[in-house]
Amino acid sequence: MKKYLGIFLCLGLVACAPSDRLIAPYGDEVANAKVALENGKIIQQLKDVDYILIGEKHDNAEHHKVQQALLEKLVNEGDIVVFEMLKSKQQPIIDQFQENGISYEELPARLDWEKSGWGSWNFYGPLFRAVNAKQGKILAGSVGRKDDLSKLTQLASKVKNVPDAMKTGLRRDIVEGHCNLLPDEMIPLMVSIQMGKDALFAKTLAQKADDRKAILIAGNGHVRKDRGVPFYLARQAPSASIQVIGLIEDRNEETLNDPFPQYDTVWITGSVEEKDYCKELRERFGKKS
Repeated sequence: MKKYLGIFLCLGLVACAPSDRLIAPYGDEVANAKVALENGKIIQQLKDVDYILIGEKHDNAEHHKVQQALLEKLVNEGDIVVFEMLKSKQQPIIDQFQENGISYEELPARLDWEKSGWGSWNFYGPLFRAVNAKQGKILAGSVGRKDDLSKLTQLASKVKNVPDAMKTGLRRDIVEGHCNLLPDEMIPLMVSIQMGKDALFAKTLAQKADDRKAILIAGNGHVRKDRGVPFYLARQAPSASIQVIGLIEDRNEETLNDPFPQYDTVWITGSVEEKDYCKELRERFGKKS
């Protein structure tokens, strides 16, 4: 609990992120996330929003518990929830689940979740169940590996007038996110794929009915306002309201001094044990430490 004391104090300080954007309602666990939502303003602020984008760090269990609490409060019948973690080829299986043709217990095996690369079923299964219980529509946000390069790069090529700052920032994110190990010739393709993914998420979200809302569950990098899905969504639905929630790990004091302008709301959580992602990448690329 001690490491979170600074968060509670920070809520009242001018130097920190504005209190209406910073959420840190619990101590070392997220067991009280639902209580925090009941007592806070966030649900009231989001209830009439057209598009709600909820980020995550994929391997943080707390992020998924927060997402579950948000979905249970926000989703209504007929709303759609798009998941980065689901591929288009899995949509028929999800449809069967939502039509009661597949039980929740059968779902991970039918989705071949263990081989999906998305970590524990306990992270995402409850999210699918929460949406289904509220009679929302679950939609796959990604495409299969055989199709993704061509489809995503085609989508990216159709995007016009992309600001140079957006391309530069995206390139930097990809290079640094891959520990500066990517060969130079791969970087333009990776940037194109990222742009294509975000454009596809926006296109899928825009399928919602006019009187319903759409929610995206994806990595924090995809939902950010300066170079993520909101850029593409604003072009598809220029008059729609969009709100972005970034789920951020509290790693040090700098966390609280960063205004995080790329998100409308910042939800601070605990941190998972840091993995040596760069070591894994060096092994993948066959490079020595």
